[in-house]
Amino acid sequence: MKNILVTGGAGFIGSNFVKMMLDKYPLYRIINVDALTYAANLENLQDVSVHPNYSF
Repeated sequence: MKNILVTGGAGFIGSNFVKMMLDKYPLYRIINVDALTYAANLENLQDVSVHPNYSF
């Protein structure tokens, strides 16, 4: 299993990248790191937050 670290994953581009990676590579572990500044929106990640290979 590969580990992918995504920085800024709660922003618009990062959250879409996280979703794409989980769809295209379901066996990869996606680790999301975000400072949760004004550009972050955790609602963008609501549907992937329960994915077993995703962690925030």
